[in-house]
Amino acid sequence: MKPMRQKPGRGQGNKSISNALASKKKVSKNQAVFFDYRDERKLKRFINDQGKMIPRRITGLSAKEQNLLTHSVKWARFLAVIPYVSDEYK
Repeated sequence: MKPMRQKPGRGQGNKSISNALASKKKVSKNQAVFFDYRDERKLKRFINDQGKMIPRRITGLSAKEQNLLTHSVKWARFLAVIPYVSDEYK
């Protein structure tokens, strides 16, 4: 049987995220992480310009911390502290 040819670009991962962005978003492991839904500045640090949350592999958060962040962002969006999407993408 003939082996299947892999399409170019498959399995490469998302190379569009630069190392500078990844290192910029990392959270130091020494500090305690607490997310308050009223702290707009801290929540916007983990949201990109489109309004999407930045994934764990880039932020460096643990699963528990990412879950707390997700709940805080969702609650802040519900209370209109932060927008669901930016004005550029409406």
